[in-house]
Amino acid sequence: MRTSKIFVLLITVVLPGVTQTGVSQTRRATVSRRQMDARAEALPDGVSAKEIKFYSEGVACYGKLFLPNGTDAQSKFPAVVLAPAWGETCSSIEKYAAQFANSGLVALAIDYRGWGRSGGFVQTAGPVKTDDRLRFSQMTTIVRIKRKVLDPQKQILDIRNALYYLQGEPGVDRSRIGVWGAGQAGGHVIVVAANDSRIKAAVAQRPIIEGKDTPKKASVPSSALLRAAQRQARSGDATVAGAAAGTQDFETTLALSEYHPFWDLELIPKTTALLFVIVDRDARVKNETNAIAASKLVKGPTDVVSISGTQISSGVTFDNACKAAADWFLKHL
Repeated sequence: MRTSKIFVLLITVVLPGVTQTGVSQTRRATVSRRQMDARAEALPDGVSAKEIKFYSEGVACYGKLFLPNGTDAQSKFPAVVLAPAWGETCSSIEKYAAQFANSGLVALAIDYRGWGRSGGFVQTAGPVKTDDRLRFSQMTTIVRIKRKVLDPQKQILDIRNALYYLQGEPGVDRSRIGVWGAGQAGGHVIVVAANDSRIKAAVAQRPIIEGKDTPKKASVPSSALLRAAQRQARSGDATVAGAAAGTQDFETTLALSEYHPFWDLELIPKTTALLFVIVDRDARVKNETNAIAASKLVKGPTDVVSISGTQISSGVTFDNACKAAADWFLKHL
């Protein structure tokens, strides 16, 4: 049998609506991001950081790896992947990763696919000739790059692929792996801990954990969502009739209707330690039906650390949240 090895060649086009104004805005955003990176380079003494690239379903994803003092090929540090909250990027959680590294953890903060510096979702927009005799085909076509995709399951897969990358990093003890997530990613933490045996310890900070009062049965989408899904399946059009510009697309709405991390709590092994970090006057997340209720269903080591305040941003609340999470990982990894 003949084996053919042919690479895929894709040509991208500029999306409709991109103008000179849009280009200048992109340049300004790039400058702003560089300025943010410059500020982020003020690391704790002995901590080093480097940008890395990992792959999730073939898409190149961005991460920033923070290394404790003394990391080398012979060291065996425990390691943690940090996942940003809904609609946020790696830059929002790098400060946590830096503090974790200062405590003795290798910490990898990531961008999900379609966000920050990670690649987007490739969709063919032109005709594609196929031939099942070849595993790879070479062709020229037009593609669209979709970004800002909000899909819990895709983000969870990105976290798990980041964990595979982290386990291959020199100086990491691949048997001592954990995961940290904020907000909606606190729910991702639960799903990963329930389905990935590599996780020995996890921390969910101000988690949004859907599913507590949701009956365990298939969700029933609205007629508008069903029509939108039908239209996409028949024509490729993913728009929702009557939806305002910039609103959540129907794919995200459908994905969230089927996403219930609360249901996965009972699947977390007894050997996996799960910590919840909350603030006692949280106006965004109802602790009683999220972290506190979830902690009561965890079979293994668990705790809820409540920090005085309305949010975790900087100063004492940030320091206390970092210390609680780092201590948990160092105790259970």
